Amino acid sequence: MMSENARIAACRLSIVLGVLVIAESAVRLGWISSFFLAAPTQAAVVLWEQIVRGNALWLTGVTLLEIAACLIISTVVGVFAGFLLWRYQLIGTSYEMLLAAVFSSPVILAYPIFLVAFGRGSAAVIALSSIFGVIPIIINTKGAFQNINPILLQVGASMNLTRKQMFRHILIPAVAPTIFSGFRLALTYILKSVLGLEYVAQVGGVGMWLSDAAYRFEVEEVYAGLLGTIVLSVLFLYLINRGEALVRK
Repeated sequence: MMSENARIAACRLSIVLGVLVIAESAVRLGWISSFFLAAPTQAAVVLWEQIVRGNALWLTGVTLLEIAACLIISTVVGVFAGFLLWRYQLIGTSYEMLLAAVFSSPVILAYPIFLVAFGRGSAAVIALSSIFGVIPIIINTKGAFQNINPILLQVGASMNLTRKQMFRHILIPAVAPTIFSGFRLALTYILKSVLGLEYVAQVGGVGMWLSDAAYRFEVEEVYAGLLGTIVLSVLFLYLINRGEALVRK
C-alpha cells in the first residue's frame, strides 16, 4: 500500500503530466497557435540549448544570488524584528498595523528611486525585493511567539529547563511551523519582485532573459525561461521545507 505522502505526490505528478500532455497535443495538432504557446518539449529543448551553448547558467546564477541574498536579509532582519515586536508588546502593537499597510501598498512602484540610489544592478533588486520578504516574516514571527501554548512553557518549567534549553527545545519547535510559513510566503513575493524588476529594469538575470526573448518574439525562449523559474521556485521551496524539518527535530 502506498503511503499518504506517496499518494499525494503521485496525484500532483499526474496532474502536472496531464497538463503538459494536453499543452503538447494542443500545439502539435494546431488547436493553439505556436505563436502564443510553445510545446513543452520544444521549450525544454531550447532551455537545454541555452544552458549548454547560451548564457542561461550565468543569468540563472545572477537570479539565484539575488533571491538567496533577499532570503538571507529577510530572514535575519524579519525573525529578529518579529521577536522584538513580540517581546515588547507596546512596540509590537504600535507597528503591526503600519507593517500591514506597507505590505499591502504598491512598493514596487518605488523601483526608480532604488535604481537611482543603488545603481542599475543587483543591489537595487536585492534592496527592494528584501522589503517584500521581510514584512511577512516579521508578522509571522511575532504571531508565532504570541500564540505559543502556555502549557508548553509550564511543561518546560516543570522539567527545570534552563532558559537556553527552553528556547531550543520548547520555543523553536513551537514557532517553527508559523515562521517557516512566513519564509514560504516571503519566497513567493521575493521571486515575483526579483524577476519583475529584472524584466522591467533590464537588470541581468532570468527576468532580463525573458524580456529580451519577448522583445524578439522568441516564444520558445520565453517558455524556456518560465520553465527555469518554476525549477528555481521548486528548489527554494524544497530547501525551506528541509530546513523546517531539521529545526523541528
